[in-house]
Amino acid sequence: MIIRPAGLLLQQQRLLTMRYRYGSHDRFNLPGGNLEAEETLPAGLEREFREELGIQVAVGDLLFCAETFAAGRHTIHLLFPVTLLQGRPALVPAATRASELVWIPLAQLAEAPLYPNLGPALAAALQGNPPGVRYLGQLQQEWFA
Repeated sequence: MIIRPAGLLLQQQRLLTMRYRYGSHDRFNLPGGNLEAEETLPAGLEREFREELGIQVAVGDLLFCAETFAAGRHTIHLLFPVTLLQGRPALVPAATRASELVWIPLAQLAEAPLYPNLGPALAAALQGNPPGVRYLGQLQQEWFA
């Protein structure tokens, strides 16, 4: 199982995505990636934005949780809104295979080939119908210490 936090960076009514080519199809991935050992979801997402896009972000509360299954791989996607704190997004070629950054207008999200495929749900949430989910962060469990 893979746990993949991803960030929703909005500017001027557009969502930041990263274009990837899979076979003969373009897909627009939400920035994010896999966690490292003992890394919290927000820390992993901050690191991915720093490494792949050269920017510093603040991570907000969890907005979506979704799952995908492909080629024997189970991925749990955790989507967080992020706020740009420092820098201007630009691909760092040594850290990603994405071909370019694409800002997708919010009005086009429902039809966009996003990964993960949550365009319609995201469009609804950004129009004032957010789901009722909240990320509680890392919990201290004394019997696990």
